[in-house]
Amino acid sequence: MDKLLFFHPRNDYTGSTRVLANILEMEYFNQQVFVVVNNVEKGFLSQLSNVKIIPIYYPLYKGNRIFLITPILWRIHAFYLAFKYSFKVDTFYINTIVPYYAAIIGTIRRKKIIYHIHEKFVVKNCHTKVAEWVFNHTKATRIFVSKYLEKQYPVRKGCPSIVKYNTLPKSFLDKVNVVPIEERHRNTIIMIASLSKVKGLFTYVDVARKMPDYRFVLILSANKEKIENFFVETLPNNLTIYPSQSDIHPLLRKADLMLNLSIPSLWIETFGMTILEAMAYGIPSIVPNVGGPTELIIDGYNGYCIDVTDVDEIIFSIKRALTDIDYWSLVENALNRFALFS
Repeated sequence: MDKLLFFHPRNDYTGSTRVLANILEMEYFNQQVFVVVNNVEKGFLSQLSNVKIIPIYYPLYKGNRIFLITPILWRIHAFYLAFKYSFKVDTFYINTIVPYYAAIIGTIRRKKIIYHIHEKFVVKNCHTKVAEWVFNHTKATRIFVSKYLEKQYPVRKGCPSIVKYNTLPKSFLDKVNVVPIEERHRNTIIMIASLSKVKGLFTYVDVARKMPDYRFVLILSANKEKIENFFVETLPNNLTIYPSQSDIHPLLRKADLMLNLSIPSLWIETFGMTILEAMAYGIPSIVPNVGGPTELIIDGYNGYCIDVTDVDEIIFSIKRALTDIDYWSLVENALNRFALFS
């Protein structure tokens, strides 16, 4: 059996981290695995008993990056760790294209490389450009989370390509308790996202402000202090914001509708783990009409695929989804469609 070393940007409560944690829980439950990450904070990976986290040295001063010093030192240490552990493993498993240092060292050391790709950057910086260049020039097995994402990258000879939809582990499914349709109040809208404007957070706040008779819940993968610094404006009273949650089941049981409002011009969703989690509960979703979410949500069947930058269209779709006629069928179809991904 090949010995694998896993690489991932950060241990947190975001979608790509959940996907990696699910893989480690379902496919490597009977062995200890090592994951190189940029931090030592709590996240989905640290919840697994079979995972040993190898942190990259990431110097901070008063909680902030140090100009020039931090980006230089963490990269040096990352290359060092990849080289050091390359003598102990056969395969480098790189989750997301961001840990490009692993691909470089893996190529030099002639390791088998597996890329699990979750993203296609719309707005790019030097770091993401380098990551994409290295990915496009690395001989590796490529695992894409959706058909949409596979089409976003050029085919490379000698690089097998696989589309592998994300799934939910048994530990998640065991906690799922679907609320009967007749017991739902049909007034609670939920969104789970990273703390970033590309996720449409301000659009969500605007929608909540214009729909005072509905309850809005927002779960963000950040601590309370960062959330307070992000939202400088006064938030509507019908909006409740939660920081990073290790267990989202209590909030999903109270939700009637899931929203994903990622702004396509800034960030295109390539799958949508939160959509899949909502489907497990029979919760319909309103999602962007581009990208991976359209492979989960069939417009008008188990949710709606719309222009999520149009606040009026979002409001119309919410009201439509929660009406008696539409809601019953959307819920039943969400459960039926989820069965195809489980």
